[in-house]
Amino acid sequence: MSEQPPRVPTERAADSSEEEGAGAREGEGEDESDGPRTPGIGGDPREIADVTPDPGGKTWFRDLDEAVIESDRCIQCGTCVAACPSDSIGIDETTGRPTLVRMCTGCSRCWDFCPRSGLRYERVLEFGRETEPARNGSRKTASDSSRETTYAARARDAATNDAGQDGGAVTALLAELLEAGEIDGAIVAGEREGEPLRGEAVLATSPEALRATAGSVYSQTMQLGRVHDLLEASDIDKPDPQLAIVGTPCVIEGAAALERYDWDGESDPIALTIALMCTRSFEHERLRSSIAGCGVDPTAVDELDVSDGVLYAYDDGEALLEEPIDTFDTAALRGCAECADFVGGGADISAGSVGSDASFTTVVVRTDRGERAWEVASSGLETTALEETDALDRIAAWNRRRAVDTLPREFDPEGSVGITYEEHREAYDGTDREPEPLNPARVHQYEEWC
Repeated sequence: MSEQPPRVPTERAADSSEEEGAGAREGEGEDESDGPRTPGIGGDPREIADVTPDPGGKTWFRDLDEAVIESDRCIQCGTCVAACPSDSIGIDETTGRPTLVRMCTGCSRCWDFCPRSGLRYERVLEFGRETEPARNGSRKTASDSSRETTYAARARDAATNDAGQDGGAVTALLAELLEAGEIDGAIVAGEREGEPLRGEAVLATSPEALRATAGSVYSQTMQLGRVHDLLEASDIDKPDPQLAIVGTPCVIEGAAALERYDWDGESDPIALTIALMCTRSFEHERLRSSIAGCGVDPTAVDELDVSDGVLYAYDDGEALLEEPIDTFDTAALRGCAECADFVGGGADISAGSVGSDASFTTVVVRTDRGERAWEVASSGLETTALEETDALDRIAAWNRRRAVDTLPREFDPEGSVGITYEEHREAYDGTDREPEPLNPARVHQYEEWC
């Protein structure tokens, strides 16, 4: 069983144990090393030019584009942006999706770390339960234990409790960590000014800033791909900043994989991961249209909440909308249906509303880092241990069944971490989630940069 993605960073290629893991995913490429790459489905612009064929084993951003983005399976986590060593992938601010902004080197990292293509995300959830590969090829005991403790929690501070959702436990936790100097900032989601219901990644460096962004945003913000940009624009002036990142389970899966394999890049400053329990996120414009279709002006909505399968929209506490969440299926990101990770099992701490009384957050603490953060923040939280987690377990089981039924590939928590481009195509071709031809508007990009 391969324990790592197929292509480890260049500086680690000499590690014999890691070369063995790499070969498990590159064996097919070795047989074709003297021939051209497997063509994509969209008519490869590079094949028009009289150039030397690319060596085998490379996967380009255009392959990820066709398999994930053009096929409307992108979950907007930002992992591909974070993984790219050449900063070739940017973020289209109109669509909120990844896009090529400069020459692609074919390093394959975007493919390897994307939870909807080359990263077998269900294996990421096991990282805390097993030994980890060290840089020198030896094994080391996992720093994070497999234990999990579940709490009902809310903020003791009245202002934080009122500002946050479900008692403001996550806001209070982060505020206490900031005050104690355990972290220098927290990457959270706020609402973009002038664009109601659209999320925006924010680096909060004070309790006041945290309270200003408290509450849930139901659209993705690509925050994992914005870490360094947010740091550069912040007032943090430290050579080794320590950040917490709050995101949906898919965001945390990407962060966990990047950290696991010591990839130098966007994940370096991340010292704590907090997952928000999630069954789906929404595409901003489609969500606005769906809300308008229910007879509610989207610009009047200042808060959304999802509870017990119902989506609520509020304006200054007044309920404007109460509809079954299934009403908004067309607004959901299509790739969310492939996710079995409702709880956010790859995170240090997970938080959500399921399983706790109103005005409380259900919090799962599962790692050494998570336990330390929980202990440091305890003075700012009112907590009760939850012995009964049936409600949480039921939603998690339903979410897993949906993913297993939706995924064209095998759901295999014990399989190799990596999925090659060829393996992905074999599973997805001929299904309703197969790769889509390249958008003609992007052909010039690929002629120039791939």
